[in-house]
Amino acid sequence: MSEFIDKNLMQQVFNSNEFKAWLLSKRWFGDKSTLSNLAFKVKIKYFQKISTQIYLNVIEINIEDYSKEYFLPLIRYDKLQEILEPKERKREVITALTESSFSKIIALEMVENIQDQVLPLNLVEAEYCVLFWKKLLFDKKISEMFPSMKLELSLYDEQFEDDQYLVKARNLIEAGLYPDKYDLSLEKIGGGNTTNVLFLLNLYKKDKTEIESSYVLKSYKEFSERIEPRTLFVLVKNKFPNSPKIYGMVKILGIESVGIIENVKNSGNLGDIYWREVYEMINDVFKNINDDYTYFRDKEEKNNTIKYYCVESLKVSAEIGLEIKNLHKALRLEGDDHYFKERVNSKEYLDNYSAKLEKMVNDIQNKIGRNTDKTFYNSPKIGSILLDIKDIIQKLKTEFDFEQITIQPVHQDLHMQQILYNRENGKYNFYFIDFEGDPQLTLKEKKSRYPIEKDLGSFLRSLSYIKFQTLLNYIEKKIIKKDRFEVPEEVLFTTFFRKSAKITKNQGLLEAVLNLLNSWEEKMMVKIFNKNLKLHFTLINYYSIERALHELEYELLFRPNKMIIPILGLKEIIDKG
Repeated sequence: MSEFIDKNLMQQVFNSNEFKAWLLSKRWFGDKSTLSNLAFKVKIKYFQKISTQIYLNVIEINIEDYSKEYFLPLIRYDKLQEILEPKERKREVITALTESSFSKIIALEMVENIQDQVLPLNLVEAEYCVLFWKKLLFDKKISEMFPSMKLELSLYDEQFEDDQYLVKARNLIEAGLYPDKYDLSLEKIGGGNTTNVLFLLNLYKKDKTEIESSYVLKSYKEFSERIEPRTLFVLVKNKFPNSPKIYGMVKILGIESVGIIENVKNSGNLGDIYWREVYEMINDVFKNINDDYTYFRDKEEKNNTIKYYCVESLKVSAEIGLEIKNLHKALRLEGDDHYFKERVNSKEYLDNYSAKLEKMVNDIQNKIGRNTDKTFYNSPKIGSILLDIKDIIQKLKTEFDFEQITIQPVHQDLHMQQILYNRENGKYNFYFIDFEGDPQLTLKEKKSRYPIEKDLGSFLRSLSYIKFQTLLNYIEKKIIKKDRFEVPEEVLFTTFFRKSAKITKNQGLLEAVLNLLNSWEEKMMVKIFNKNLKLHFTLINYYSIERALHELEYELLFRPNKMIIPILGLKEIIDKG
């Protein structure tokens, strides 16, 4: 069938409603609310066969004034087993690929009196199969054809001075030159974000069983200029030890599309520590819902409880603030025309940023009005929060009494999943990852510089998110009656917005839980804000609002039942303001 697959046929398939719906199901496919009616057009901007079954595509999504491009490599198969390596032929792998495949029966119009054929077309995202990476990175015949296919493999050899990285680079090059000497294994890792997918690639020499080298392969789904390769290069130039090195990049039409990045040894992301300890604390301390917990009004009792259950969280909180400070220092490169810091007029800067935040609020108000007519989120109390947050934005702007603001390159999307950790000999090592910038921003905005408080505001929102999600989990586990049609989000909404004159037993319990969680959050914040950090808390509040609004937009689009978490985050900012 491969001889019949060409760009024209794929173009027809891509514009079918079935394929458009398949695209909408992908996490990396953005702007789902705008495109949900399937009225958009799909145009193939780049099409290249690199084997009989593998097709590299760059597609453009168009509708009225909207346009976005995506990198979409696909593998065609008749039976999944034929495109899988022996190590991949596991039930869970086959099931996952089958569920994520696109399938369509197509009619091929034949010529010269040959009878028309009706054939099945099965497609799966190529990155999920070892076969794709073997062909793209380690097939000498294909790599020799890269120039004619407008492909380019660039190696960042400036960082190969270190023997450890030099060995890994040599293994990577050798596997490309002598692929018969190596076996590969592939593992999907992390959640990535909404603009990429991540895989762990292990190289084995065929005469050995141990892993020779490991790399993170990053497929950038949005087809556009990237800031991450340059940012990682700057961190290498500044000898910053707490971020992964970038070994190479595959470019399509000059655009970075696949990154080959160092696999840093880690025990997980920073959020794992906070989630684990606070979950254990709440469910252990409040395991009996009939007990009297009024003693948790005592500050010393709360502090002792937090110290007992949250040993690791307190320790990493005391260290991470300075690590973030070191990151910001390493993001400045002397003599570079972008990676530097400067001082700008604060009034002009905050006027522009306030206008941007208010526009975000207006957009959210419109979306809530359109999409949540029959939920409690359409309550006037929710609407009043969005109105009040506009007043808080203006209040923060007037409170900032410095003539200038210092701006510089920052991470932009610094939540806890973007910080990996490893513990050796009682010491924590942290690794900052994913320097693609804030996924909500345009490329121009990603290239801009910001106050360092943007990263701190984003990081602190993680604490608030953990706090309220932990409370939701507790409600679901302990409060919800299984024989009633109740949802934990409704109970949480009632706790904050429908307080009765008489406090019920459950309300009293939840207030005690929230009281301890608030103390937990405050204690972590005190540890994070090391006295050596020179910060403007007004700006931190600014960027905490921005982050909460981004979360609200995301939840409204993907998980409407979770909207209560950023709503409560905004309510807290208002109450403290």
